[in-house]
Amino acid sequence: MNATEPDLSTRWKRFAEAHWGREPATVPFAPGLGPEQVYGVVAASCAPPAEDAAGVRFATATQGRLRDAGALLPGPDDPDPGAYRDRLAHQLPESGWLLSVRQPLWRDFGLWAHVRELVSGLWRAVGWPTLPVTAELALGERCAGRDAPAPRPGSFALTWVLAGTMTVRLWPEHTGTEYQLAANAGDLLYWPAGCRHLDHYLDRCTTLRITVPARRAAALTHVRELLADRMQANPAYAGTPGVLPFPPPAGPDGEVGAAEPVAGTARLFAGLAAAPSTARELRVSWAARRSAAGLEPAPPPRPAVPLGPGLRVRASAELFRIPDGPGRAVWAANGHTLAVEGAAPERVRNRLRPEVPLTVRELGRGSRMPAKALIPLLSDLHRIRAIELVDGDGAA
Repeated sequence: MNATEPDLSTRWKRFAEAHWGREPATVPFAPGLGPEQVYGVVAASCAPPAEDAAGVRFATATQGRLRDAGALLPGPDDPDPGAYRDRLAHQLPESGWLLSVRQPLWRDFGLWAHVRELVSGLWRAVGWPTLPVTAELALGERCAGRDAPAPRPGSFALTWVLAGTMTVRLWPEHTGTEYQLAANAGDLLYWPAGCRHLDHYLDRCTTLRITVPARRAAALTHVRELLADRMQANPAYAGTPGVLPFPPPAGPDGEVGAAEPVAGTARLFAGLAAAPSTARELRVSWAARRSAAGLEPAPPPRPAVPLGPGLRVRASAELFRIPDGPGRAVWAANGHTLAVEGAAPERVRNRLRPEVPLTVRELGRGSRMPAKALIPLLSDLHRIRAIELVDGDGAA
């Protein structure tokens, strides 16, 4: 960004005032990313064994989606996006193609953090998403994104063109208007919820798309998955449904109720939904999501390293804090949470600064926290990348 270009928060504020919740638009908005920076995570997502293979899609303009793209996916002989595109130009000389990967950012913390900071500027202007957002990276060449526009979409979308060109046809709900937007490298395509869309990837196109649920019904899937996990971990759910006669026996009053295994499951579901532990789990997951700007899954914590009293540390991420009962709190950073208790951890948190490195010994003295409690706390903060290590002697 040069000296004359507005900072990120100013650009997002202008964008929100002009476009948010309004009509689809193409806006010049360079994201500070290039195709080479995202290609590594695309290739890693396609490499066997593909842990998230369900998120990898490959299609050609003539054949549609291929169930097994095999050698058409990036491989060890494709060191960069240019080499990969050149190879496919020889393998598919008569057909365009599209490779897309959903939720790949967790593979590269640097890329994930860059995108998080990018979208955080918008969230600060319009509000933070309460549900996970979807990130998708795509490489395409003369290929439409799908055969037909999606029906009744309940999300809004932000699509940055990192290289090449693309067009998008849009059909907003409840209107007869059709939009066609065109974008080049450095442009941002935006459309609000309720727009069916049809992508067309043109010349050597690479995109980053962020899709955000915008309708209340989207919360149902999130809550249902959480309760299903809790139910399956509950011993009361372990029994088998069994075999029951039909028609089921009536009660003394002649009323026929639901089969007991089904009725019992409903009671368990209702009990867990109303339990304080479920409310807490939703609250803690929101703290993690806030610290990740909605980008899930977050990159995994990094390996633990030994910390000595002479080692200097500094804050490297915002520690988002929510109360968790008397004397307790949950800290969240980079999509991960940490439960703390007592006043000493809060004194440590208040002393951590990005611009003022402190030794572990100095933090212990200032917070009056003994080393046997402080070092595990700092180790956890380092693993979730809330602090960074700075040169120090590390000696006892």
